[in-house]
Amino acid sequence: MFSSDSLLKALYESLPHAVLVVDADRNIVAANAAAQTLFGYAERELTAMRPGQLHAEEAESRDIGETLFPLGTDSGTLHRQVEFRCKDGSVFPAELTVSHIHAESGAPVGLVVMIRDLTEVLAAQAEQLGIERILKTALETISEGFAVYDPDDRLVLCNNAYKEIYAISAPAMQTGRTFESIIRYGLEYGQYPEAGETKEEREQWLQMRLSNHTVPSTPMVQKVAAERWVQVDERVTEDNYRVGLRTDISTLWRVKSEAERLGTMLEGVAQEVYLVNLKDGRILSANRSALENLQYTLEEIRELTPRDINADHSVFDLAEKIAPIIAGSAKVLTIDTEHMRKDGTTYACRVRVERLDTESEPVVMAFAEDITERLAIERSLERKQHEFETLVANLPDFITRSRPDTTLTYVNDHYARFTGLNVDEMVGRRFIDFTPEPLRAGLMDHFASLTLEAPIKTMEQEMVRFDGVRRWYLWSNLMVFDDGAPVELVSVGRDITESREARERIAAQSRELSMRNDALEQFGGVVSHDLKAPLRQIQLFADMIAEDVAAGKTDDLEMYSTHVSERARLLQRMITSLFEYSQLAYQAITRKHFEVTSAITAAWDNLSVNVVESGGRLKDETNAIAYADFDLMTQLLQNLFANSLKYRQDARAPEIRVTSQYADGIVSIIIEDNGIGIDPVYAESIFGVFQRLHRDERTYAGSGIGLSLCRRIAESHGGSIVLDREFRDGARFVVQLPFGRA
Repeated sequence: MFSSDSLLKALYESLPHAVLVVDADRNIVAANAAAQTLFGYAERELTAMRPGQLHAEEAESRDIGETLFPLGTDSGTLHRQVEFRCKDGSVFPAELTVSHIHAESGAPVGLVVMIRDLTEVLAAQAEQLGIERILKTALETISEGFAVYDPDDRLVLCNNAYKEIYAISAPAMQTGRTFESIIRYGLEYGQYPEAGETKEEREQWLQMRLSNHTVPSTPMVQKVAAERWVQVDERVTEDNYRVGLRTDISTLWRVKSEAERLGTMLEGVAQEVYLVNLKDGRILSANRSALENLQYTLEEIRELTPRDINADHSVFDLAEKIAPIIAGSAKVLTIDTEHMRKDGTTYACRVRVERLDTESEPVVMAFAEDITERLAIERSLERKQHEFETLVANLPDFITRSRPDTTLTYVNDHYARFTGLNVDEMVGRRFIDFTPEPLRAGLMDHFASLTLEAPIKTMEQEMVRFDGVRRWYLWSNLMVFDDGAPVELVSVGRDITESREARERIAAQSRELSMRNDALEQFGGVVSHDLKAPLRQIQLFADMIAEDVAAGKTDDLEMYSTHVSERARLLQRMITSLFEYSQLAYQAITRKHFEVTSAITAAWDNLSVNVVESGGRLKDETNAIAYADFDLMTQLLQNLFANSLKYRQDARAPEIRVTSQYADGIVSIIIEDNGIGIDPVYAESIFGVFQRLHRDERTYAGSGIGLSLCRRIAESHGGSIVLDREFRDGARFVVQLPFGRA
């Protein structure tokens, strides 16, 4: 058995991570608290298991077992990434480190296994790799030099190829510096051999260069070094940005031997390049960039190993990282580290290590890139991202990101406050669930209409805040596509309640103005036509009275006088009705929500005398809420009830039935009776002013303006009234009104 001291050391020095102790028979004999928490097993359960039972993959478990056992095998320390399975069946990635436990005699008697959960680490690495891919694509994949200047001619961005072409001017290529200041810096330090020797020549060259840059025409050729020429191609965008492309057109080098070309290439690249002997670990050679950065001579650096210039990793960590290269299981790998110069200063770098199997012996070629500037850019991007997220969080608009099925992946605080939930409660839920049921199908149809050709559309939507307040929002919805398939929906909602209400007020005012114009037009038509008829008859009988008086005849005077009085009373009724009709166009409408039953009751009570005389009965089967002017709706219902009581059949008492319906924001009020009915031929003409189907006023008295008033009242509310042409057992009128907002 192994000693208790070695067991305690193995268990407690690694307490932050899961630790298992395995004996020579492959049994788990101890497990720390972290292991119990990670796997979900109690210690007694773990100590009754073998390590292979915790692996997610049987093949991986078998491979590790064959590597480590029997313990006499000189396998050394095992370090690799594997997958484990918890008690609940879930699988997680982990970093596995296995070391031997030795007895006092030195013989291996067991293993200490340290397991580090990599779930969060790998997720963070994946996110970081995504950012790096974007940055790398933007700055590094373009082989030509590329730069963008803003409308004020200040540098927005440039890639490393651009800086490499103008290596002397590179220190001046800082974001925000003007094109002229960068050119002047290059002139001062000899970037442009063709600019001349004297101050006057250089100034003249500078003005010519600035002129070509400000108003670019055709591409130009520029000398940037003793043996280097580039083609300059510049364009001005519609937003007055200047985009420049630099292509190296220098004469190609003559073909040299393989060794000469390799040596020249290594000396010419900006990266640090090292050749390392795998046998003894010493640096065989380094290019000029490496020597200059590290401040060593070639002779000095040949006495060093990679461990001597590495300031970020311990000897153990470095050996562990490059172990796959040494073992030959990997040909290439990348390490982020820090190099230490001869004077002790350090700089961040990314090292690409590649194994070269030569005929004599294997060597490693390492390319080290100084990433200090890149890290600064990444930190700047992180700051800008934080600033952007802060800005988004404080915007008054609603901002969401979701999957195409509306499952939320991001919600800003403003939208969360509107729903009464916090951000964490909303993320992971489908925002379609926050939409009223009747609107969901239309909303999903709207999202389905977003295509690769038309990925963005807007829509207006009424939304109910968590406290019941209704607001209108204008939503801009953008569907993001990847390889033609929708992958993300980005939505921005802006509160347009006030502007929408203003539009509604303007529309209402337009309707009112139209009504007034219609009333004036109707008034003029009636005055010029309908009112002239009784006036002509009065004039006729007055002339006849005058003729009889002049002739001394008195027999017919009483009859003529009676006709004049009747026509005068008719004219008075018509004028009164017309005044009532025209006044409606100027009446202010005061809308409110009320139960339709209350207006029905008020209208029926106003006709109590008519009800008693006719023996009429009313059935109120409504349960709707109307959004209208209560007094005007009472008048509308009263006019319809009055007609039903008036135009009844002699054989039976009038019965009036009122029902209601609600659909798509419209309230329908249906009034039907068992009277004499109306021929469908007159379904539209009955709503005209002074339009009467029964001319005999002794049977059905009236002015012929009641239904005209009903239509004007309905239309003044943005609604309508029609006669149901299909109804045959009397008359049925359908009044429709927009429901409005509570």
